[in-house]
Amino acid sequence: MPAAEFFTRLGLFVRKNFLEQELCARCCREMDEAAPTQATIIGPDDTDVIDKAIRRVKVVDVPEATVALVEARLLALLPALERHFDVTLTGCQPLQFLTYREGDFYTVHNDNDTGAPGMVGERKVSLVLFLNDQAQQPADGAYCGGSLTFYNLIADPRWQTYGFPLNSEAGLLVAFRSDIMHQVLPVTHGERYTIVCWLF
Repeated sequence: MPAAEFFTRLGLFVRKNFLEQELCARCCREMDEAAPTQATIIGPDDTDVIDKAIRRVKVVDVPEATVALVEARLLALLPALERHFDVTLTGCQPLQFLTYREGDFYTVHNDNDTGAPGMVGERKVSLVLFLNDQAQQPADGAYCGGSLTFYNLIADPRWQTYGFPLNSEAGLLVAFRSDIMHQVLPVTHGERYTIVCWLF
């Protein structure tokens, strides 16, 4: 499975240890203490829809102090992301703190539709922050499966349907253009903790 650095050569923005281990652990603890709700997808007319055949993952509310801390760090990264993706960014949509349990997944999709109304059409860059390690074998505090997998990263017809799975680790940040096709493969063991947001 490709390491994060591999994806920088394919145009993604990668920062290892963007969040320190202590903050990752704090987020995981607070997520465990919160009441989870089923995450939604954006349906017709920019409405929230639950469809577990497409996206099966829980979203949780963490204390506002934690949200503000993470958001401030992400906003400080905007100039670097603007240079990397050659776009103008003015802010971020609300952060989602997500827990994928065994069997949870998100099918192939992209995060924006330029013809869509509201938030979806505004998205330019998507961000994923990993809060715990991914492992090949079951281990305490880690998860198996659940790979963030990207498609159409190589402009060659022979690679169009090939998915590149990312080997993630706690503290890793990955940013990519919101029109890139990607998915989260089913988690096979443990619980996968992430934060996602979309920049506009």
